[in-house]
Amino acid sequence: MGAEAARTLLERLRGCADKRWILLLAAPACAAALVITLLQQHPGARLAEAADGLRAATTRLGWSTAPDADPDEAQRSLDETSRSLAALRQAGAAAGFEPPGMALLESRLAAARSPAQRRAVAEAAEPVARSVREEITRRQARLERWLQGLSAALALTLLVPAHGLWRQRRRIRHVLRELSDTLARGADGGEAGVSERRWHALADLSADWYWETDEQMRLSWVSGSTPLTTLLGWPLEELLGRRRDEIGAYDPPALGWGWLAERMSRREPLRDVELRARSRRGEHALWIQLSGRPRCDAQGRFAGYHGVGRDITARKLDDERQRENEQRWALMVDLASDWYWESDAAHRLQPVGRAVYRSAVDYLEPGDGRTRWELHAATPAELWEEHRADLAARRPFRSFEFPTDAADGTRHWVSISGIARFDGQGRFLGYRGVGRDITVRKQAEGLLRRDNEALQQAVAERTRELQQINLDLDAFSRQLAHELRTPIGHVEGVARLLEARAGTRLDSGDRELLALQSQAARTMRETLDALMLLARSTVQAMPMESVDLSRLAAEAAAQLPEMPREAPVDWTIQPAMKVHGCPGALRIVLANLLGNAAKFTRRVERPAVHLAARVQADGRVCISVEDNGAGFDPALADRLFVPFSRLHAGEDYAGTGIGLSIVQRIVERHGGTVAAHGEPGRGARFEFTLAAAAD
Repeated sequence: MGAEAARTLLERLRGCADKRWILLLAAPACAAALVITLLQQHPGARLAEAADGLRAATTRLGWSTAPDADPDEAQRSLDETSRSLAALRQAGAAAGFEPPGMALLESRLAAARSPAQRRAVAEAAEPVARSVREEITRRQARLERWLQGLSAALALTLLVPAHGLWRQRRRIRHVLRELSDTLARGADGGEAGVSERRWHALADLSADWYWETDEQMRLSWVSGSTPLTTLLGWPLEELLGRRRDEIGAYDPPALGWGWLAERMSRREPLRDVELRARSRRGEHALWIQLSGRPRCDAQGRFAGYHGVGRDITARKLDDERQRENEQRWALMVDLASDWYWESDAAHRLQPVGRAVYRSAVDYLEPGDGRTRWELHAATPAELWEEHRADLAARRPFRSFEFPTDAADGTRHWVSISGIARFDGQGRFLGYRGVGRDITVRKQAEGLLRRDNEALQQAVAERTRELQQINLDLDAFSRQLAHELRTPIGHVEGVARLLEARAGTRLDSGDRELLALQSQAARTMRETLDALMLLARSTVQAMPMESVDLSRLAAEAAAQLPEMPREAPVDWTIQPAMKVHGCPGALRIVLANLLGNAAKFTRRVERPAVHLAARVQADGRVCISVEDNGAGFDPALADRLFVPFSRLHAGEDYAGTGIGLSIVQRIVERHGGTVAAHGEPGRGARFEFTLAAAAD
């Protein structure tokens, strides 16, 4: 760059005078070209490049101090600052210059971890860069004075005629001034130009963009990555030369354009100013964030602002979704009767937010850093032992209930559930869960418990009354049977005695009357016996045990009284039928059912009775007694179990009509049921259920 500038100046010098001046000024021009070439390799140039690199690195480091800055980007900025600082120290050593404040900058850089520490590094770098710029300015001034002296010495040495120099003095003075400026720029413009190009390339390729304004706050330069041009379609020429409030792409900030203009007029830094930008047609919009600070020229005069911009549309959308989620959460919390809680690793309750404590903040879970056993000191300690064991083992728990007293002295009940929480490395952080005020439920349970106790007491009293009534009824029945059995026996005995004494003196009519009297007495006695059996089936004790029903049925069938019939009964009894019941009571059940089956099959040519059992789905045993006898109308099945109710004529099938009532009462006292099925002339089937034997 320096040699080319010198050649250009030489061509211009050729036009300054006639041919005789060429030789006079050619030598200084060639010497200047040589000086420029040497200055490009001078350590001062490398010092300027290192200072520019440090400035760019610390600028990016300052941007990384924002709360939402990417940690990886912050670390890259720290690494770049470290490299730039090392390059500056090396360049300073080569140039024989030690910038003041280097030690402080290096110590802060070594300790930089947090955003505040990174901000301290950027602040410490500013005086270092300023001292380097001042040193470069001083060296430029010395170089300019040296070159001016060199030019004067060359002119005197060559004995330039005074009148010739006088005629060309203005043009030569202008050329020398340009030569001096070119040499000054050459002293720091070679490598610094490369650094500047690198800086522009970085600004163009970065996801963020760099911007500058002039002293009137008009946009003077924007890097190529701004979304206003790349995404929203605004031409760059419509952005440059205008203030942001004059650019149609922007909506006013939240505090208005006046607030932004006032900040910039006071030369205050801008931090995270959010603006909404629209496309030219208005159908698309982005959110951008601007940060910047004042900039000064080489003489320290205010030259405008410079800073960075960032597209925060994705973050704003995430924030909006998060706000919507928080609003939904707050609404659910406000409508729910539960509350959310968190504890730390020491099980101290932590504040989660006022909204989630709406129903509990006054007396239940204030989240003030105390454990629950400290907060609810009035709760009995034994209630906490099992709960604290769960917490120590970090087990989840559900519906742990405990009482607590409010400030006004009222008793409340709380139910909590929780689960342990851990970080990404598996370290225990505490518990989180939900709580519920169950005071109303506990009060309802107390009322229900008292009502149940009162009901149980009333049932017990009523049961005792019924038992006493049954005992009295049984005693009355026994006494009545005893009182009636004696005169009935007398009537039957007198009839037999009269028949024996009269002998042949009685005619057939008299004998028929005596037979009717005897039959009536027997019927009355059988009815009294049946009533006694019915009474005993209701009140007698029934000790339960495992019963071999097959053996019991065989014994009952063998003990049935003889009766005239067409053919003997073919008994089929399923073996190994085991049930849980009272053997004596079940013997009465089988005697009645098997007796009825034998009675109603006595006119069948091939009478058959089958006794079988099966296990139901509920585990109970269903026993069936089936015959092929007279049967009955199924529509009248319910009448079979009514005492003294008969479906067949007494002269055809004798009986009292009370046997099936006794069967029903005994089975029901075993917790079972009885059912009857039949068809006229095709037999009947009686089924009853009992509990299965334990073995």
